Amino acid sequence: MNDATILILPGLDGTDLMLGKFHQLCAENNRVVVGTLPADAVANYAELADYFSTIVADLSACHIVAESFSGPIGVLLAHRYPEIVTRLTLVASFVTSPVPLIAWALPWSTMFRLPMPAIIARYFFVGQCTSVIPILKSAIRQNTPTILRHRLRLVQNVDVSNYYSELKCQLSYIRATNDRLVPRHCVDKTVELNAGTIVRDIESSHLVLETHPENSW
Repeated sequence: MNDATILILPGLDGTDLMLGKFHQLCAENNRVVVGTLPADAVANYAELADYFSTIVADLSACHIVAESFSGPIGVLLAHRYPEIVTRLTLVASFVTSPVPLIAWALPWSTMFRLPMPAIIARYFFVGQCTSVIPILKSAIRQNTPTILRHRLRLVQNVDVSNYYSELKCQLSYIRATNDRLVPRHCVDKTVELNAGTIVRDIESSHLVLETHPENSW
């Protein structure tokens, strides 16, 4: 991987705050760029891919590591630049929506305005790695509730399966075995769409790069 620049795309928070340890491991012997999502409450997935295209198009070779929310962005970029993106790694992510229909009924406007309770952080995001909770809360606070609601709506409606099925680059998927946000059927769907996908399991909650950076690397 030393000959390719590693582009890391973040999760729903859209920041690089939580990726410090994983970034350090990547950067020891590689060229690394950690992307951050624009604070845009109207941009769709295709437009977010446009945003990162300015980075990818200038590279000679690229390995995209796309976490959670950013998985579809990574898929679109790999499809647009098959001559540049040599490898795509999806991390606890999806190519079609992992959100059940019942999620539409939840009071997201209220939930995103309130501080995240530690019990929610542990159950859905970090598991036993409670030292990550302060960083998680800080990363979430970098966004307005409007931005977070918009990104969740994108997740609820996403489908890049046709693009993923056509990818010819190396494909890998890091699955968090205790993931309560991206169900197993999303992983199975990913492999079904492109049989070249290699799945690696890590015993972790959803934020696997943040809680298990060494194993992820």
